[in-house]
Amino acid sequence: MASQQTSLHRTIFLSILVGVVVGVVVSKLMDGLPIAKAGGEDTQGKRQFSEQAETFRDASKQIAPSVVAITILQKVKKIDSVTLEKGRDNFGYLRYYRLPHYSESVQPVGVGSGFIFDAKNGYVLTNNHVVSSGEEFIVKLGDKRELSAKLVGADPQTDVAVLKVEAENLTAATLGDSDSVAVGDWVLAAGNPFGMLEQTITAGIISAKGRHNLHLSNYEDFLQTDAAINAGNSGGPLVNLNGEVVGINTAIFTKTGGYLGIGFAIPINQAKTIAAKLVKDGAIARGWLGVKLQGMPAETSKGLGLDEGVGLEVKDVYTKGPAYEAGLWPGDVVLTINGKELRVGVDISNLIPDMEPGAKVTLKIMHPEQRKYVPKTIEVTLGKQPKDWGLNKTAGEDDGR
Repeated sequence: MASQQTSLHRTIFLSILVGVVVGVVVSKLMDGLPIAKAGGEDTQGKRQFSEQAETFRDASKQIAPSVVAITILQKVKKIDSVTLEKGRDNFGYLRYYRLPHYSESVQPVGVGSGFIFDAKNGYVLTNNHVVSSGEEFIVKLGDKRELSAKLVGADPQTDVAVLKVEAENLTAATLGDSDSVAVGDWVLAAGNPFGMLEQTITAGIISAKGRHNLHLSNYEDFLQTDAAINAGNSGGPLVNLNGEVVGINTAIFTKTGGYLGIGFAIPINQAKTIAAKLVKDGAIARGWLGVKLQGMPAETSKGLGLDEGVGLEVKDVYTKGPAYEAGLWPGDVVLTINGKELRVGVDISNLIPDMEPGAKVTLKIMHPEQRKYVPKTIEVTLGKQPKDWGLNKTAGEDDGR
């Protein structure tokens, strides 16, 4: 009997001990959680939610006055009337001919988005593909004013364009730093989806950075986001929660024509550089190396004493290009350009996008001589990139500029 009582007491003691431990653990865990209070008072969770909502509201209010809707116009000829004219045909017989009379009108052919980035001069940033088919443009501001805009310049290779409007009391967006954006950061996309839903704001995160080989443009370094982007959003701003523009909404991945959760934006740091040149010169003059590069088989890299994927082989050299004049030949292996290592997966196009014709580039290469590769350093003076260079390059082809 005593033994049974002792066992019972031990069981009760252990139960109490476990209860105390569990209570302490739960108490510690609950310290970090919002606890609802009686009487409908505010809670920590509600405060946090309210603060986050206020952040979203503030960012939306900050960007809204600078967001514009763009209508693209083209001149269209149409037949107004037809008259009968008498004349002779090729055989000399008299005949009546129908002679159409045309009139010209301006018709809308597309819509897009953009944002004011220079209020003093009325400059608007958007995509090249938004304006490329247009001859005239109408920009509608957030305050409902509609203004005629002229094209300052466009760059098909980065898909950036600048329009200009003449107006007072414009509000410019604050441009941020796209290099400081991190995957997981909250962002808002603003624009004019479907050409009818002006001043739309959607929210998401930065899903990835440095997306390239998408064949959307020639200089690709896209931010990927799951903020909803649809037709008509192109050219609109992607902003952080401080209301600062970190990208230009440009494209979506879709199998339906609508939003599927994957959108791409041009980093604003890249767009700022292009926009400044377009404002200054109306066009972009790029340096040209004049080579095509490709990756090497693993056994070739190993034979050269290189880590797998390091170094790109020269596939072609353009005989009228600067690389040829500097002595670069097919079969050479380029290890670095201006000290930046080349490897499979690196977008060569982005290594020299800001270099102008006449700039000097230093290449470290491996050159085949007498059945072995010899390290060399050569200097190339960049030429001027042909106007249509690379615009129709095939998938997987990298011309290295």
